[in-house]
Formats: sequence, C-alpha cells, structure tokens
Amino acid sequence: MQRKRLVFIVSTASGYGGENALLDLLRKLPRDFEPVVVSPEEGPLLRALVGLGIRTRVLPFAVLDRSYFHPLRIFAYLGSAFVSIFRLIALLRELNPALVHTNNVLILPAAVAARTLRIPHVWHVREIIESYHINPLLWRIWRWIILTFSTRVICISTAVRKQFGESDKITVIHDGVDPELFHTIKKKSSRSKRGHKGLTIGIVGRLEHRRKGQDIFIEAARIALQSRDDLRFVIVGHEREGIEKKEQRLYDMVRDYGLQRKVEFRGFVPRERMTELMNELDVLVLCSKRPEGLGIVLLEAMACEKAVIAFSEGGPLDIIEDHTNGLLVPPRDVARLAEAILELADNPKLRKELGAKGRKTVETLFRSKLTSEKIAELYREVLMGTKRA
Repeated sequence: MQRKRLVFIVSTASGYGGENALLDLLRKLPRDFEPVVVSPEEGPLLRALVGLGIRTRVLPFAVLDRSYFHPLRIFAYLGSAFVSIFRLIALLRELNPALVHTNNVLILPAAVAARTLRIPHVWHVREIIESYHINPLLWRIWRWIILTFSTRVICISTAVRKQFGESDKITVIHDGVDPELFHTIKKKSSRSKRGHKGLTIGIVGRLEHRRKGQDIFIEAARIALQSRDDLRFVIVGHEREGIEKKEQRLYDMVRDYGLQRKVEFRGFVPRERMTELMNELDVLVLCSKRPEGLGIVLLEAMACEKAVIAFSEGGPLDIIEDHTNGLLVPPRDVARLAEAILELADNPKLRKELGAKGRKTVETLFRSKLTSEKIAELYREVLMGTKRA
C-alpha cells in the first residue's frame, strides 16, 4: 500500500508543549502515513524527529508573534507572510503531499499555500487566544481565516473549542503522552543524590513570567516555606531568545527573598530526560497567568504518578477533577496555590492517591496512541471526502 505523505508545519523547533505533543503524535502515527515536518528553524524537535527516521525541512516563514500585535505592525507581518506563502507553495509542489497539517494557530502562510494548490488542510489549534493579548478585531479576522482556509480544525480542549462558536469543521482531540515513555522509575531518584530528603515541587515551561507564571510560583514558594522549611522548588525551562534581560527579574525575586538555597533554576531539559525530571519531583505545578490550551506537562507528570496542581481554567479543566486526580486552585491566587502545596506536603497519602489516579487518567483518556488514532481517522475522512469530491 502506498503511504500518504503528510506535511506538518510547526512554528518553532524549541521542544516545548505544542512541539512535544506533535512529536508524541508522530511516534504513534499509523504506518500508512508518511510525515514530513517543516520548521522555520533548527532545534530539539527536529533532532528528535531525525532520530525517529522522520524527514524534516527547514524553511523560514512568517509566524504571527507578539511583536506584530499592533494595528500598524500588522502590515509588516502581512508583507512577510506574502513572501512566506510563495516559499511554501514551492516546497509543497516539491513534496506533493496528500494533506497539510498546521500545528499552531499563529501560522497563516501554510493554509493559504495549501488552498492555492488545492491540498486539504488541517489546522491544529492549541492556544487560547486570550493568552496572547490579540486585538479582538484581529482575532475575529484570524478566526475567519482559520475556518475558511481549513478542511478541518482540531482543538486540543473544550476551552480552545469555545473560541470558534458553532462550526461542523471543529473537533476536539486532546493531546496525549506515551505511558511507556513516562512512567515511575523504580530506583533511587536523582533527588537522593542531591542529599535532599524533603519534598520537591516543580514548574516546567519556558521562562516567560508574563504568561507562564514563574513569578507566581516563586511567591507561593516564599509563603509555603514559612510553614515547611524542608520544601525545595525547581524551575525548569529557559528564556526565549531576545528577552533574557526581562526574565532576569525571576532570578532577582529569588535573591531578594533570600531563597537561593530553596529555589533552583534547572534550565532547559530535553524530552528524552523529562521522565527522569518528573520522577525527581513530588508535585508538579502549572500556574500560567493566562489560560492554557491543555497543559501537556500535567499529563507527563501524571503519567509518572506525580501529584499535580493547576489553575481552575482553560484546558486543565478537561484533565483534572479536583481532589480526585489532582488539585485545582483559583486562577492567579498565590495564597491558595501555597495552601495547595502545603496540603500535599502534609498529606503523603493524598499525594499517592492523586498520583495513582492521575496515571490511570492518562492511560485511559490521554494516551498518545489514542490521540494518533483519532487524528489518523480524521485524516482518512478528509482524504476520502476530497477523493469523492
């Protein structure tokens, strides 16, 4: 049987949430599809894909980032997008795919290029636009573009789905993780090697305090440490290129609070070491200031049987049932976040129960194989519909 070539367009190869979700999808994609991933840059994602034997291409193209979120700056973006469309048209003609899959809401040129060549296009929306401070008028235009230039639109959560109103093009397919890759390591953890006997609480994500909330995490750590001196806090991730000076405030906060021995900045951890990291933690916190589309780091931690805490908004509401497989706290409430950390620190039985039920949640509802099967079925529906047309 001839394999159907699919071209996946990603906005970055940085190796964080959306890119890792795509990596998990492609690991389990049925063999009747041949994926090719196109990125505007080199990075951890492409290296991981090459290791899996998946073809990759690097091609610069426009991505709508915050620097363009101004009525006048948008014209600069449109000029860049116009050039990108022609680049992608040339590449798609060369690759001749059966379908194009855009992996990020902020990539426009791929959809236009696919429409120009009459190639079916699937837009994978992972973001809640509120998190990007996009002008409402711009979002209405962008939403119209997504619905108009897509054969189908995949949303990763109910919260993401609500942004689009009623449309038969929309379907919700949750991201997933591989329980075989993310699991409890039955041996002495790296924490014991560091000589720390207390609890370790972690946050994982790009250092971007305006969105990811590492400053909230540090504030909650300061409060919790007033009650429990045996706690250790780990911040995993690195700065986005070009904003390092702005993120220095996180290091300044830790120094000003005198928490240098209690809060550790770990830097970027590649995906192949993420299971080891999750097993070093006792609790994983997701405290983004704006709603998360889903929160794949929650699933990674839950698969490793770790207790998780998240704000009660956005995608985490599809994952967590409060005090059943994790804890939910009011959004941006530092005091309640600190209380939740202390609740888990004081109750090892609850941590164990939440971890076990979290693992079961992943195994039954959020397996990457299940995600890949659902998306593969959507591809087949799209391709069959195109063939009949």
